[in-house]
Formats: sequence, C-alpha cells, structure tokens
Amino acid sequence: MAVVLITGVAYWGYDQYRENEQLQIYMGYTFHRSFFDLVESVEELQVLIGKGLASTSPRQNILLLTDVWSRANTAQAELNRLPLSAQTVHDVAEFLSKTGDFAHAMARQNADGQALTSEERQTLNQLRQHAIRVVERLHEVQSDVLAGRINWVSMVKQTRQNLEEEKKSDKEKDRINIDDIRDEMSRVPVLIYDGPFSDHIMEREPLGLRGEEMSKDELRDKVRELLDGDTGDLSVSEGTDVNGKIPSYNFQVKTGNGAYSVDLAKKGGALVSLLNNRDVQSAKIPMDQAVDKASSYLARVGFQGMEPTYSEIKDNVAYISFAYQQDDVLFFPDIVNVQVALDNGQVMAVEAMNYLMSHKERKTEKPEIPEEEIREMASSTLESIENIRLAVIPKSSLREVFTYEVRGKIGDEIYLIYINAKTGNEEEILKVITGEQGTFAL
Repeated sequence: MAVVLITGVAYWGYDQYRENEQLQIYMGYTFHRSFFDLVESVEELQVLIGKGLASTSPRQNILLLTDVWSRANTAQAELNRLPLSAQTVHDVAEFLSKTGDFAHAMARQNADGQALTSEERQTLNQLRQHAIRVVERLHEVQSDVLAGRINWVSMVKQTRQNLEEEKKSDKEKDRINIDDIRDEMSRVPVLIYDGPFSDHIMEREPLGLRGEEMSKDELRDKVRELLDGDTGDLSVSEGTDVNGKIPSYNFQVKTGNGAYSVDLAKKGGALVSLLNNRDVQSAKIPMDQAVDKASSYLARVGFQGMEPTYSEIKDNVAYISFAYQQDDVLFFPDIVNVQVALDNGQVMAVEAMNYLMSHKERKTEKPEIPEEEIREMASSTLESIENIRLAVIPKSSLREVFTYEVRGKIGDEIYLIYINAKTGNEEEILKVITGEQGTFAL
C-alpha cells in the first residue's frame, strides 16, 4: 500500500509539473506573439505616416491617416497583453494614443476639405521620427527575445514579485531593455489639434469662475444656504482643500435629513458639487415637479438661464441634466446635473464641473443655412421631424460647433441629428431613449 501510495503521489506530482510546464510554454508563446505583433504594428505605423507625408492626394491622405489610427489602436491592444511594468505600458500607450488620435483628427480635417498646414506636417514628421526610434528599441528587445535572453514567464513572475515586495530584484534585468523604451516617451512632441488627447485641452483653465478668492471661513458660512430643505440644527466641518481642476474647499455637513458633502470653488465661491447620502424609499412626486424644483434651485444658487434637457429616474431619484440657454440657443458644453428625491422634492445632488470649466460670455451667432434647407436635408433620412432648434455642441476636443438640432423619427425610434449651421455638415447623431424612467440620449 505504501509503495502504491508513493507511486500515486509521484505520478500526480509529475502530472502537475507537466501541466505547469505546458501552461508556461503556452503563456510564453502568447506573449511572444503579442510582442511581435506590437513590433509589426509600430513599424507599419511609422511607414504609413511617411506615406501620408509624401502623398499629394487628399483622398489618399485620408486613407493613410485612418490606417495610422487603426495601427495605433492595434499596437495598444498588443502592448496591454505584455507583462511590462505599469509605467512602461502607460507611457508607450500614451504615445500611441496621441499619435493615432492626431492622425485621426488630420484625416477628419482632410475630409472637411482642409489641407494639412506646414505645422501639422511638421508634427506628423516628429511623430514619425519618434516612432522610428521606438521601433529601433523594440528591435533590440526582439534580438534579446530570439536569443533567449528574455523569458516572458520569468517576467510575469518578476512583475508579481515586485508588486508584492515593492523592491528591486536581480531578476529585474529581464525587463530593463524593454523599460528603456520609456526614454523615448519624454521626447514626444506637444500636440495642439482637434482631438481628445490634445495637450492644450488637458492643461486648460476653468472659464466659468467669477469673483475674488474667498477664505475657508467665508465659504463655510455660505454652505448653509446651499442645502435644500435643511434649515434646522446642522454641523459643518472646518473644511479641507480639494486640489483639482477647480481649486476648492470641501465641507462635510451633518443634518437631520442626511449628511452632505459640498465642494465650493475658492474663486468666487461657486458650487462645484453637492451630494446627500440618504436613501429615498418612495416616489410621491412626478417628474415635471422634480424638474421645476431643480430649475428654481439652480437659479437660486447662481446658475441662471438653465434649460432641462434629459432626465431619468433611478431608485426613486430623478436625474436631470440642464444646459445653459442664451437667445434661444442651447449650449451643451455648459451642463449642470441635478438629482431630486421623489419622496419630498429635496435636491440631493448637484454636479457643475462641466459648466464651470466651459461657461463663458459668448456672442450668439446667426445660422448661415436657413432652417428650411436643414429640414429638407433631414427629411431625406427621417420619416418625420418633430422639432428643430439651434444648439452649440462640444466636439471631443471641446471645440464648440454651432448646429441645428433636428429631432425626428424613423419608425418608432427617435433620433437627434446635429447639422452644422454654417457648413451643413452632419456633426453628431444621438438616439433618444424614452420610457417610464425618463428620457436620455445615446
């Protein structure tokens, strides 16, 4: 029996060892394939940028630059599969994101009939030179992989060990060459363009703050007037600094009707956010009454001229989105979101970050294309048109576009089509979802 038991244990141990070896071989093969796909994608990316720089055809440029965007996305996907350090993945992925998105923005610009400027061509060339240097680094790593000096499975174990121990180890040498690629990231050119990764967007200042700097005590005294329906005994914390896009003070407030967290901007004391944590057990008031309550509250606390756009009900709370309106034009960059409890109509939450980042004095434009022409354009695809109004919408770059918002139907489905009021180009399409819980757009 002892011999049989020992033999059985030994066989089980060998079988586990063999399965583990097979798993490691499979993991190594998977990482090996992802790495070589990454190298190929970055190689093709820099070649495509070069072709785009050489091309004299706008149509060909659109195709080439779109391919650059596609290759950058593919490279990011392969990069994320590799057992590299988090910082390396972040840095290289940021380069790929910026490159791909810049190319995509330039392709859209070409599609709108705008040729690349000399500055944009220079930026493309800088990105191409940068991609060439990254490829050179990747080829060095490729040589180490082929020579067996880099073991992917060992890198997985080493990464796990580093996370657990948070200190360096001798095995870290397996990934030194790969992490050296990060050196190239510090030389990525600054991008100023129409896209979500544009550096000027990341570094922009809030536009909607007004007034002088206020002290913590001044803002603390202001908190009480912002609470909806809580006028009895309450306690307000001393306040803590909030270092974000909008420098603020946060105050914690305890009341008999739930606890609040309130952020007030240091400049001018504008309400940045408010949140009440109480549970709402029932719904007793209709949505239209909740909208009226939210509208009057916003006007009282300093957000004038706000128009309700979309709403939804979740867990007995109405979620209502408001956009700033001026001269019958809706400005969707200036959004304030409000939550209203449907048991008693109390304003539970306010989020005004978008409004405070975007709101500014604007000169209302006049459309260059008459509404009748827009209606005729939209009628070619929509079976019926319910409403047309003027609206300013933000693009992914936060560039504002003056449009007509056309609300219409195809069958039972409702769509919003945003058509440029100057050029007639179709800028955006949203599908409107309506139901018992409210209305929102996708």
